[in-house]
Amino acid sequence: MNADGKKVRDAIIEFLPDPTFVIDTKGKVIMWNSAMEMLTSIPRNSILGKGNYEYALPFYKERRPILADLVFMPEVEVEKKYDTVERIDDTLVVEIFIPDFRPGGAYLWAKASPLYDPNTGNVIGAIETIRDITERKLAEQEIARSRRSLADILSFLPDATLVIDTKGKVIAWNSAMEMLTSIPEGAMLGKGNYEYALPFYKERRPMLADLVFMPEDEIRKRYNTVERNVDTLVVDVFIPDFRPGGAYFWAKASPLYDPTNGEVIGAIETIRDITERREMEGRLARSNAELQIAAEIQKSFLPETIPQIPEFDIAAQTVMAKEVGGDFFDVIPYEVMTLDKGTHGLLVADVSGKGVPAALFMALSRIVVRVNALWHHDPAKVIYNSNNTITQDSKSGMFVTLFFGMLNEKDRSLTYVNAGHNPPVVFRSHNETVEKLMPTGIVLGAVENGEYKSRRVTIEKGDAIVMYTDGVTEAINSKEELFGEKRLIEIIQKNAHLPAQAILEQILSEVKAFTVDMPQFDDITLLVIKGT
Repeated sequence: MNADGKKVRDAIIEFLPDPTFVIDTKGKVIMWNSAMEMLTSIPRNSILGKGNYEYALPFYKERRPILADLVFMPEVEVEKKYDTVERIDDTLVVEIFIPDFRPGGAYLWAKASPLYDPNTGNVIGAIETIRDITERKLAEQEIARSRRSLADILSFLPDATLVIDTKGKVIAWNSAMEMLTSIPEGAMLGKGNYEYALPFYKERRPMLADLVFMPEDEIRKRYNTVERNVDTLVVDVFIPDFRPGGAYFWAKASPLYDPTNGEVIGAIETIRDITERREMEGRLARSNAELQIAAEIQKSFLPETIPQIPEFDIAAQTVMAKEVGGDFFDVIPYEVMTLDKGTHGLLVADVSGKGVPAALFMALSRIVVRVNALWHHDPAKVIYNSNNTITQDSKSGMFVTLFFGMLNEKDRSLTYVNAGHNPPVVFRSHNETVEKLMPTGIVLGAVENGEYKSRRVTIEKGDAIVMYTDGVTEAINSKEELFGEKRLIEIIQKNAHLPAQAILEQILSEVKAFTVDMPQFDDITLLVIKGT
């Protein structure tokens, strides 16, 4: 190479922004540009002409071959000893981490090529360009760590989740999504053109994540079932083709932002299969509707109004613990039959069990007692026949406690049968004493041909009889204490001077005050008779 050519070459190398040096075939430095001076802090004048791997010292702190030296080495030797070096024709390229270059080390990219004599074509040296890529490598590592962290987070999520970039390509597809769609992550990553919609819709179409990139007006116009909460979209959707019979899904999608500049770089969508929940909600809705119907039917069994009976003031009420229950009361007029006018049947009963079965058994018991009450004068006969019918029809093992009495206006008497029921409380006004109407037979539905006896009491002016079910006395407070019979009797004694309805309301009020916020566990039924 002539002097002019050498000057041009040196000027070009000096102009290069990347650190660059040249060695001859003997390994002596013949060019060391300004960028190399800055990178190594070694001035050109102190390195030019130096050999014996002097140029390696700034990097490795020892004399050893670097990339420019490998240019002179046979290809087989390079491949055998330096497997990280990539060869492109006669150029060698490498990315390498050098731990001793600076504190903490440095990542360097280097490229080396032979220099040829333009006249003979012989190799006369080698040129190496070095670039400090530490910042880029650290950034790549941080991105890789972030991606691994994201992948770990997404994999940890129990809900099926996918992430797409702004071009609609899948960049994350977690294990829950694999399970939901039966499509492995490797088969979906990098796919665009709505590939991720195929498992759900069997066609390529936008999903919720795609709508994140769509203007709000467009979403509102085309997807009126989508709910927006700030920048998050939420939807409940039924997809008929996802599986036989279709499937209900809840989905939520949000944009992903670049933390450095705040720009949207993608969208994340989480999908939850809510088919079982929706089907359960449907069953519950149907069940609730059926319960409401049952409750209305049951209410129709209870008297809408209590008839006005001369010489007596009567009030009655049932408070169900659930929509339907097993408590009931009845007031049976006898005017339609040949029995004496001025007689009424009074009934309070409690079926074992709760809910719909108890309500059905209650309906059966009420009808059976009512029919028998209209055919027999003696309460014992009424309950005897009712028990046999109920026992024969009862296959569930349920039974009913019951108090039935015939109230006669003429002689102010109550002829009754207590079939295993809570003893009604009788308050005598003339001496303010209390007595109880104890059982005169067993519960209905237990055994056939049970023995029942009728008994008779009179109700004088000012006297009061309170019939009740165990929902009153067995009400529980937060200390798990029972309301009890003693409290009930005290309330009756204290309020016996009041009308029947007021006595009833006072009892209910005291029970509510006793239980406070505790749930009602059992039905409550009260029937109060006050002599006037």
